[in-house]
Amino acid sequence: MNDDHEEFAQALRTLAQREPVPPAPVSALVRRGRRARRTRAVVGAIAGTALASAAVVVVWGSGGLVPAGPPSIASAPLSGDGSRSSHSPRTQSLDARSVLLAAAETAAREPATSGPYWYTRQRTSQPVHQYMKKVKKPQRQKIPFSATLTGTQDSWYASEKGAPSRTVTGQDPKVAFASPEDEAKWKRLGSPALAEEKPSTNDYDMELHFQIGNHNFTVRQLLKLPTSKDRLESQLRRLFDEESASDWWPAKPEFTDYVWYAAQDLLAGPISPGTRSALYRLLAEQPAIKSLGEVADSQGRTGVALALTTGGDGDGAGESRLIVDDETAELLSYEFRSQGQSAPTLQITYEDMGWAEALGERPQS
Repeated sequence: MNDDHEEFAQALRTLAQREPVPPAPVSALVRRGRRARRTRAVVGAIAGTALASAAVVVVWGSGGLVPAGPPSIASAPLSGDGSRSSHSPRTQSLDARSVLLAAAETAAREPATSGPYWYTRQRTSQPVHQYMKKVKKPQRQKIPFSATLTGTQDSWYASEKGAPSRTVTGQDPKVAFASPEDEAKWKRLGSPALAEEKPSTNDYDMELHFQIGNHNFTVRQLLKLPTSKDRLESQLRRLFDEESASDWWPAKPEFTDYVWYAAQDLLAGPISPGTRSALYRLLAEQPAIKSLGEVADSQGRTGVALALTTGGDGDGAGESRLIVDDETAELLSYEFRSQGQSAPTLQITYEDMGWAEALGERPQS
């Protein structure tokens, strides 16, 4: 066990002695706003490119679009080569507050870094909702079968104003049908393509944004977010109060829900170690968040699953999860399970993220 791991384990042991905070009921959450609150500006640009080319595509998610879903996660840590069998089993019994406070301490010890580009590589799985035919004027078709589409996207967000940004979409697409009957229905339609025929490189001369609610943030603005819990909470509450109820459907969410879904983007974005630590401390104060113990993501990496349940009868009803590496406090994956479903409806796995020196390059470490 290295020194950092031992420090983290010690933090967990200390925090485990504190009285856990009992879970509280969560009010109905709006998963999607009328302005697609968690969709970054790049999503619209990608969709526009696809429509203009009349390619056979599916509506994709990017960094947290709308629900989708791949394989279920394991409930026990891995063992063998490359595993984290040295993880303390104590993490499985810790409450969410203890896990989040320990993550805050871990994040605070990380050195602050920056670079020309913030890079992410994410593998997204979500249901196929529609397909497009190769015609002069693209026409969206509702589909009579169930299938899941999984694909990879690389993104480079420029930190310098005026610098170009880039996404590479449609990489390694995989389609999984819910049953042989669903595949047969697809074949009876003429086996229409459900994904891009080849990867698409998209360069942008505009600034790409991250979102907190319906507010857009550049890379530079994210790096300037507060590094104390109280100041970060104050800023998020101000943004929350500025949100118009008309921008949300069917109703504006509670502040806990607002912070939770902002965290999905922020933890995968270029925030400073201080802001990351402050965000974990703010999440620790939300009693509705619970810990599900140690799990494995779709890549077999183990971490602690934190969950928030949302009620209601709409598409947003269900359970969302953040899987956090309990050694590094980094976000590994986001998952959403529709109400009554054991497998994820949406799964976004962050395979790599960090600062890159140029377009097309990946982080050095």
